[in-house]
Amino acid sequence: MGPDEAAALPVANRRAVAIVLAFLAARFAFAFAFGFGVDEAYTLPISRDLSLSYFDHPPLHQWITHFAALVSGEAVGARLPFVALFAATGWLLYRLASELFGPRAGLIALFALNVTPFFFASAGTWIMPDGPLLFGLALAAFAFARLFHGRDGDESRIWRLWVLVGIGFGLAGLSKYIAVLAPLGLLTFLVISPSERRWFRHPASYVAAVLAGLIVLPVFVWNARHGWVSFIFQGSRGVAHGGLKPLEVLRVALGQIAFLSPWLFVPLVMGVVSGLRRWRDDRRLFLLCLTLPPIVLFTAAPLWIEKGQPHWAMAGWFFAFPLMGAWAQDISVSASNLRRYATLSVVLLATLTSGAVVEARTGWVWRLLPAGTTDPTLEVLDWSGLAKAPLLEPSPPFVISTRWRDAGKIALALGPSVPIFVVSDDPRGWTFANGGAELVGHDGVLIVRPRDLAAARTALAPLFASLGEAEPFTLFRDGAPATELMLVPAKGSLQRMSSPARR
Repeated sequence: MGPDEAAALPVANRRAVAIVLAFLAARFAFAFAFGFGVDEAYTLPISRDLSLSYFDHPPLHQWITHFAALVSGEAVGARLPFVALFAATGWLLYRLASELFGPRAGLIALFALNVTPFFFASAGTWIMPDGPLLFGLALAAFAFARLFHGRDGDESRIWRLWVLVGIGFGLAGLSKYIAVLAPLGLLTFLVISPSERRWFRHPASYVAAVLAGLIVLPVFVWNARHGWVSFIFQGSRGVAHGGLKPLEVLRVALGQIAFLSPWLFVPLVMGVVSGLRRWRDDRRLFLLCLTLPPIVLFTAAPLWIEKGQPHWAMAGWFFAFPLMGAWAQDISVSASNLRRYATLSVVLLATLTSGAVVEARTGWVWRLLPAGTTDPTLEVLDWSGLAKAPLLEPSPPFVISTRWRDAGKIALALGPSVPIFVVSDDPRGWTFANGGAELVGHDGVLIVRPRDLAAARTALAPLFASLGEAEPFTLFRDGAPATELMLVPAKGSLQRMSSPARR
């Protein structure tokens, strides 16, 4: 950072704080305006019991959820720690970009990150593993970026920064399995960069690696006790399936563009391209080693795996924001053009989020579409009215579902006093959520979608003495029918329904 940039830093810091606080307030408002999606509704009840780890993901976001729910209850207030955490993540990204390219690039990167739909909503507001993942990655990257200036021989400073690198990567690994790509990217950078190979000779880098390993140790302990089920489940997603599928690659690529927004995707790509052209600059090479592996891997993987997801690559795009800031600075984008682009981005984001909130609450667009059209905002429909169903008053000893997604909604509607069991080929974490042996001989209630009723009866017939007549129940949105369910009395449980594997 040159003298002029150092002089501008205090003003830039104040502007960065203003950006962080403004979007913090916007996310707080958004958190209370939008209901729980199916992933959040699944995470909350699964997190009721603390565990070393969990089936789908490492445990950090579920630990946060557990303690947040103790304070706020299983309501949208449980999102607030994730909102606050992302504010810290944004500040770290600003400091990272400022450290590498100066405060102006840092401000551009910070604002663009916050106005991007995926990072505003999913990673920045919702109860998802992406928020803690990005915080850990940002902490590790920022600490290492400061080591670029660690040639003054200050050993205590070097050790402190490497410890932060280890903590950051450890927290990321405690959040999501794809975090492994970041330390591999850093290792690649250390191998490629002639000036940074010096860290292979410094013990602090190895201590950081050991520290990161110790932080993620609970994940390995839990998996060792449960047949490595998480690794098997996640690993199975990368297995070749059904031949080459170029259309899946296109679907995932378009999904990434939508998550990032087309108007920000283009400058992000320009930032990456500019970084590739100047890859001999260690600052850009460092970010490229963190950016490219997730983007390339998770964009190309749908070519051969069963199904990819656009959000898998977002941890790579996260590090493209400093590159975009550097690119905008390199081409000397004027302040007036930046302000116009920022204003347009805010307006478009506000339009998207407001439209999604209105649709989720009213379903007015869905009502105008042809019958049978799926409304994605139904995923955030509040199922609390389910507790008033005649078969659920008083609460039964237990409830059965055949879908892990629906089970979360049911669990939140009925509360923690009613055990939920998922009888399915894909129960996810519900396998480990309940015991069930003490419920043998009791009556329960099956709750399914109408289209699943026949198959559910066939699957559950051997588990109960009898299954009664199905009673329909309708969940409403803004006074109009939204979701149809069928409730079936299940008499005389004959055996436990959950896996004998326990935490």
